[in-house]
Amino acid sequence: MSRDTLFMLDPDCFISEGKSRYCPDCALIAGYLSFYPAVIQELTLRVVAPPRPRQEIVALLGEENQSAPVLVLDRDAQVPSGIAFGEINGQRFINDPKAILAYLGQKHTAGGMPL
Repeated sequence: MSRDTLFMLDPDCFISEGKSRYCPDCALIAGYLSFYPAVIQELTLRVVAPPRPRQEIVALLGEENQSAPVLVLDRDAQVPSGIAFGEINGQRFINDPKAILAYLGQKHTAGGMPL
């Protein structure tokens, strides 16, 4: 079964200039997933280290698209209208956190509410 793949930065590895940091965009997505943990079961979640290059993302989307969070869409995924996505080498992806949340909220629903 094919699934969308969500790449997030590893919060335990995010240290810059000797200080712990966090990615606000990844924290936003993580907060959503903590409210709706069943959504995680519908995704392939990949946690990557913050330093660039992020080879696992680069291999799919190229160096110019290695930001995280990024949701790499299953080849058969239907993207609801109004949600912007990018495409490179036939691979579709969403790299805007609010668009990721909109997509997840529309795709993973039961009775109008996210799973």
